[in-house]
Amino acid sequence: MRRAISLPDLYPLPFATLVGRLARELERGESVYLLPRREWWTPDPDRDLGLSHLGRRLGTPAGPASGPHTQLAQNLVLAWLAGGRFMELKTVQVDDELVIPRPCIHVPHLGFNVEWSQELRVGQSALEYVKGWMLVHMLAGPRGPGLWPGVQATWDLSLGYDLAGIETDKIGAYVAQLRDAGSLIEALRDELPAALRPWAELPIPSQVCDSVTLSTFHGCPAQEIEAIATRTLDWGLHTVIKLNPTLLGHETVRGLLDHMGYPEIALRLADFDRDLQWAQLHDMLPRLRAHAAARGLGFGIKLTNTLVHHSAESGFPQPDVYLSGPPLHVLATVLADRVRDEVGPELPITFSAGVDANNLADVVASGIAPVTTCTDLLKGRGYARMAKALRRLEERMAKVGAADLDAFRCAVGGDPQPLVAGRQALAARAATVADQVAYRRSANDRAPRKVGSELELLDCLSCDKCLPVCPNAANFTLPMPPGSWPGGMVRWDDGPPQVSPGPPLVVEKKHQIGNTADLCNLCGQCDVWCPEDGGPHLVKPNLFLSERAFADHPERAGFLLDLDHQGITWRRGARLLRYRRQPDGSASVQVDAGRLSLVQGQPVAAEGQGAVDLAEVATLRLFLDAFTDPMAETWLGAPR
Repeated sequence: MRRAISLPDLYPLPFATLVGRLARELERGESVYLLPRREWWTPDPDRDLGLSHLGRRLGTPAGPASGPHTQLAQNLVLAWLAGGRFMELKTVQVDDELVIPRPCIHVPHLGFNVEWSQELRVGQSALEYVKGWMLVHMLAGPRGPGLWPGVQATWDLSLGYDLAGIETDKIGAYVAQLRDAGSLIEALRDELPAALRPWAELPIPSQVCDSVTLSTFHGCPAQEIEAIATRTLDWGLHTVIKLNPTLLGHETVRGLLDHMGYPEIALRLADFDRDLQWAQLHDMLPRLRAHAAARGLGFGIKLTNTLVHHSAESGFPQPDVYLSGPPLHVLATVLADRVRDEVGPELPITFSAGVDANNLADVVASGIAPVTTCTDLLKGRGYARMAKALRRLEERMAKVGAADLDAFRCAVGGDPQPLVAGRQALAARAATVADQVAYRRSANDRAPRKVGSELELLDCLSCDKCLPVCPNAANFTLPMPPGSWPGGMVRWDDGPPQVSPGPPLVVEKKHQIGNTADLCNLCGQCDVWCPEDGGPHLVKPNLFLSERAFADHPERAGFLLDLDHQGITWRRGARLLRYRRQPDGSASVQVDAGRLSLVQGQPVAAEGQGAVDLAEVATLRLFLDAFTDPMAETWLGAPR
């Protein structure tokens, strides 16, 4: 269901909250940020998945693509736990006050989106990336679980979208912060309370980023693309240019989509005509390669950006919608083959287009790496899908007796030289990939099943499908005792409360679902995967972590705890209900102009005027108990 919703804001988590939850979950040993231990990627001692990329050692060839999985610190931690070692950070541009439609993501099988840049202020983005950098060093450090030989990861800047924006002081300061984040690291260490400070007492490199992937607007002139890459090389950054699938040309793209059974994906010839052309790429690449070599830096290209198109299936009314997933994988593979002919076997090519557990090994075997993914992580199991893809790669390597990636390429490509073998494997795959059933419409037309029932605040199917598909880890589970609590309207007017009969509050499931409003950007993806209608991000209890977030969004129903976690406010439309525990075990409820006192859930006294349903009172108490239950893995910080 698509709704017109005002633009939300993201409210990044305090560093102490992130570290505190990390420590708490590791002590229990079951998960980190609700990603189960069984879903973490850990190295196979018999298979080396490592590679060198732009001067850095990566523990695996995989990672999250620039997008919803690389915007907040907890996203980066989850991607790293799942085996991501090339972290292409969310694209940052100078305009950090964008209005992005909501919902903005729709990934039932194919991927559709209308979001394309960071949703944080530029300075907030820098801070989130440093938080994530520090957290993975803590996980790989002496206090972590000891499952990894080190971080072995790259934080890769993604910048857009034009030269004028990249040359601003704002973007320059952002880049400088991530090239030397020493002051930010020390400031974050100082934020930790004494009990958590030992977690940060380890060496953390101050250089977070020394490479950049450049993303430019559709229609950006070739000379401007070259000027941007020249500028980032002059800054001393290893530089990769992301290319668009339109480089294949309208006739080829249309033909491939029709061959695979996607006639409904509508293309505009003008989008192809105004994008970078082959002749322009041919002219600029030698100059940029020489410029990089003269500065002792790496240079490469990335395939591909999403495909601008229009499709009624996406449900977005915007004229420009961006396609990802299986059909984009075919386009990018064919383009990679043609580009490899153009640039030769030595130029690094990174890849992101419909990568999943079934094709990661094929892409790596074709001499392309690192390989990043986004659309696949927005499906069932979420981040854990990356760990599954890496395990599949290890299985493929074991099957051909390969101990490392070079040996794997040689075995698949049939040549003792890895570069030659990779080129041969890529050519063979590009010739047949469009014919593979996995990429055809018939294999990608079944959306997640809906059962026809409507979500309610309490009780649902408790299938937990909404948890892993949220890239921000905004959804969570709550323990709550099943049972029945008396209802009935309580009214008072400067006198004793009067109770009239009413239906009780009934809770059938001990397992409830909640949503962290501060971390939810209303992208809508949990609604796509929820079997019931209504959207967990809209209907299930929204927990606000901060007074600012609660005040900024009066249109959103939800709950806010008092700082000491002894009271809770529930906003229902324009109405506010405040429930608070008292030291003697009693409780009070505050409504517009009145206050009701309760003992064991029953009204005993009142002040002013007001009315409240006892079922509402029971709901407030149950959620206060649930949110503060030690077994509820919410993002609440410590009470104050």
